[in-house]
Parts: sequence; structure tokens; C-alpha cells
Amino acid sequence: MKKLFLLAVCCLFFTCGSKEELPEGLLSESEMIDIMVDIRVAEGKVTHLLLPADSAKKVFKILEKRIFEEHDVDTVAYKKSYQYYLLHPEKASVIFSTTLDSLSVMKERDTNLR
Repeated sequence: MKKLFLLAVCCLFFTCGSKEELPEGLLSESEMIDIMVDIRVAEGKVTHLLLPADSAKKVFKILEKRIFEEHDVDTVAYKKSYQYYLLHPEKASVIFSTTLDSLSVMKERDTNLR
């Protein structure tokens, strides 16, 4: 009985300590950050165009498609990765904060160039 309990505890220890298997096709955190920065910049550009909502959506979709093409990523992979990171808050927090930091640096650099 003691051996069975010890075996169960060892199995539990090793299975809990194993690394989570990442889904196939998951974008890395750095890829997500790069894409999210570009998407936020595109959103800002569209907002400044002061277009009607339906036209703004169409323009944004064109820019978004271009962003995915530049990063060699399809929409499905991006959405799947986005959902994965949302379900892992510690990783999502890093991605979102780094995205915001990158945007702040870009804004600061743009402000200094003027």
C-alpha cells in the first residue's frame, strides 16, 4: 500500500511538473507583439481619417490584410494565437504591456522628430 501511494505521488509530481504542450501553429509572443503593434498603428491611422464607420471598417480590413501578409501570417493563426494567450493571462499580460510600451516609444520618437 505504501509503495502504491509513493508511486501515485511520484506520478502526480511528474505530470504536474511537465511543460504544457503548445498548440500547433501558435505564434510566438514576439510575433504577436509585432503584429499587435502594427494593428494598433493601423487602427490609429484609420481613426484619424475621420471616415464613416462602414468605410473605416473596409479601410481597416485592407490594412489588416496587408499586415498579415507582411508578417506571413494568416487570420486563423492570429486569432487562434490571440485566444490561446487570452486563456494564459501571465503570457497575455507580457504581450499587452510590451505592445503598449512599443507604441509609447513610437509615439515619443514621433513627437521628438516634430
